Amino acid sequence: MLSALLAQRGMTVAAFDRMPDLFPLPRAIGFDHEVMRVMQELGIASRVLTHAAPYRPSQYRGVEGQLIKQLDTEPPPHRLGWAPNYVFDQPAFEREIRGRLSELAGVRVFLSCQVLSHTQSREGVEVEVQNADGEIEQWMARYLVACDGGSSPIRKALGIKLEDLAFDEHWLVVDADVHDHKIADLPTTQVQYCEPERPCTFVVGPGNHRRWEVMLLEVDSLSSDFPPDQLWPLLSRWIKPGDAELRRAAAYRFHGLVAEQWRKGRVLLAGDAAHMTPPFMAQGMVQGIRDAHGLAWRLQRVLSGASTDRLLDDYGVERRPHVTATTRAAIQLGRVICERDPVKARSRDARMLAEQGGVVKTTFRQSMIPPLRDGLIATGTPGAGEPLPQPTVITPGGVSKLLDDITGACFRIVVTERLTDDEAGAVAVMAAALKGCAVFVGPDAKRHAGLGFSVEEETPLLQAWLHGLGADVAIVRPDHYVYGTAAGVEAGLALVDQLRERIKNKNCGDPGSVTTPCEPEREHPPLTLQIQPATTSTP
Repeated sequence: MLSALLAQRGMTVAAFDRMPDLFPLPRAIGFDHEVMRVMQELGIASRVLTHAAPYRPSQYRGVEGQLIKQLDTEPPPHRLGWAPNYVFDQPAFEREIRGRLSELAGVRVFLSCQVLSHTQSREGVEVEVQNADGEIEQWMARYLVACDGGSSPIRKALGIKLEDLAFDEHWLVVDADVHDHKIADLPTTQVQYCEPERPCTFVVGPGNHRRWEVMLLEVDSLSSDFPPDQLWPLLSRWIKPGDAELRRAAAYRFHGLVAEQWRKGRVLLAGDAAHMTPPFMAQGMVQGIRDAHGLAWRLQRVLSGASTDRLLDDYGVERRPHVTATTRAAIQLGRVICERDPVKARSRDARMLAEQGGVVKTTFRQSMIPPLRDGLIATGTPGAGEPLPQPTVITPGGVSKLLDDITGACFRIVVTERLTDDEAGAVAVMAAALKGCAVFVGPDAKRHAGLGFSVEEETPLLQAWLHGLGADVAIVRPDHYVYGTAAGVEAGLALVDQLRERIKNKNCGDPGSVTTPCEPEREHPPLTLQIQPATTSTP
């Protein structure tokens, strides 16, 4: 994901993978509308949707099988332009991303390659790689991003420790393709069986794919290759041999871990190398994709000289608390499910029902995902740190599209109030200074069509969202998170000034001039990633 986002932004990237091909079995099974928005940015949303299906409601059932909690997705119109949650086939999903990589110039993927070591200097990072033929190559880059998994050798080499969020449970994960004759006998929705004798989860995947997650007890095997003679009794409540083709059965430790540091010099961490999340909110892979999205635009600005590398410090400053808060929310759901004490489990059931007035109320899953609260956001403004709503809009030419397809993924100043020509011109100038665009929304917006993107919403998601915040201007980052909002164009442009000051390169001269060229910081001269081993003479 990070390689694709960087290459699409014009960066030169080399990606090394120790595997000869994609992992053939599913691990993650759910993702959300933020992921679909990134797929949209990469131009593969329609391809990905062929491997996905809507995420069904999740029922939490107590000791006696009674409903004690229910999660669901918000109904249309969808706030980010996509359904809030999906189930999916991970190997097919990853194949679409690899396919997109093959279409992009500037990125090369090297398989069956082991990154052995790295050395940082003032000029960059030198990486020693053992290639598929067993030869040792030296590669040089400006930055190295470790997406090398939960056991991350690079994180360990850097001496970065993991904060333990106090969740560590052994579970069995089983994926199966259920035969047609048996599908109708299984639940039609996701079920969390909060039963103290053996907590477990049932997930309806795409097509006939079904998943079971079963807590392992002290007497159970913890082998990654789970014994069949122990497996089928655990599934007998739902299926027996002959009812399904098993894809895999693997024992996992569900962790809640977050790296204490996300950047060390020219090396950054992303994905499982930076955090591990139990699966109770289907946010593990999603959090990694948020990492990639938040890092890609920062690296682009730093590598192009538009910002100093201090912008990269904000990556961990904002992502670490967000990941921690989201992981704690997942752990809280996990603790509901994982209670083994029968007395405490019955007390839990009674308490949860009492808190809802005796009638189970539906909780929208996305309400459990916090906004960004740290880093590059104007924390004193309402809506800062939230993803910008993405309505379907109509251009002055009558074309109907999702907003991002019109504006692209850049800095945006979104205005929904009526502006004078002078005010609209000022917004356009400030947007250009951010290397972004102005977005005028509403029936009066067509007056400013020559100064930016003028659109009218089919359903007024943006206008309703801003109105609810008491604002009519939003300043939006390239990863679609809102930097800040304001009431009135004057206050909005003051926020833009604040943002420009925070992200500018000190060597750029007048930050308000859109014609003054920027140069990289002199203490960090630009480097070109070599697309041949560094031992050769061809850069």
